Amino acid sequence: MDSLLNNAVQSIQIGVEDFQSTDERRVLSATRNIAAGLLLLFKEKLRQLSPAGSNEVLVKQRMLPASNSDGSVGIVGQGKKTVDVFQIQERFDSLDVVVDWKKFKKIVNIRNDIEHYCTSEPEVRVKELLSDSFLIIRDFVSEYLNYQPVELLGEEAWSVLLDVSEVYEKELQECRAEINNVQWKSETLAAISENIRCPNCHGQLVKPTDSSNTPQSLEFHCSSCGEYFLFEGVIAEVVSEHFGADNYLAATQGGEPATTECPECGEDTYILFEDQCLKCGATRTYETCVMCGDSLSPDEQDLNGLCSYHYHTAMKND
Repeated sequence: MDSLLNNAVQSIQIGVEDFQSTDERRVLSATRNIAAGLLLLFKEKLRQLSPAGSNEVLVKQRMLPASNSDGSVGIVGQGKKTVDVFQIQERFDSLDVVVDWKKFKKIVNIRNDIEHYCTSEPEVRVKELLSDSFLIIRDFVSEYLNYQPVELLGEEAWSVLLDVSEVYEKELQECRAEINNVQWKSETLAAISENIRCPNCHGQLVKPTDSSNTPQSLEFHCSSCGEYFLFEGVIAEVVSEHFGADNYLAATQGGEPATTECPECGEDTYILFEDQCLKCGATRTYETCVMCGDSLSPDEQDLNGLCSYHYHTAMKND
């Protein structure tokens, strides 16, 4: 077995052992090892796809042209730094290697949460990570590395991943079924509901206490830590989680963001394409400028029916 693949297997196996330990200090180690193991599996595939004599070019961050013995020019890897997550995704996309990146980035977020987020119930987050890891390992190892996962990881580690995933997924589906029973007032509310998490343990195993209530008055109960909380109290975080990638792309590559700050409640929960705040239900009081007829954004609602240009022109002329 290649050393890169061997390191991947050992990282995942050690992560599973950390998870089974009764020592609470090994929770963070479990998340780090399993997330690192998955990245190493991806790098192993890039190593396999690298041309012979290229110094494992697809695994390296730097690529430089080099002369071959026959006088032709090839590309070889340089330095010791290996590809990061963004580069792995970029290279996989160009090589038609399919990974559930949404699920993988969720694993990375769980790792970051446990490292930085003060939570009293880290075990439920590790179970979530193990469950998602199981699904990615199962698909990636068998399809792209040509191994049976149980043979690669060993029966003991694979059995733990399988058992945790089955139990966790069953509980998660029960919670999702209860959430789907809520009469959400818009497609956006229904779509973002899958991102609802407990504010105490940050876990996903939450369900409404009464699904007949309106979204603004919904109370949720966390089956992991027992916390009760209102949907209203977490909606800003839920919106941010759902639209974070869209807003980031808009900020870095241009275009309109999906959300903005609500002129009424001040939260970043105003959905621009729905023209309404998901938290308080506010809409624009002024839709167009009384002077020029241009559409007024939520940010311009405190300008007395004027666009920014005509408001500042009027202020200057006073």
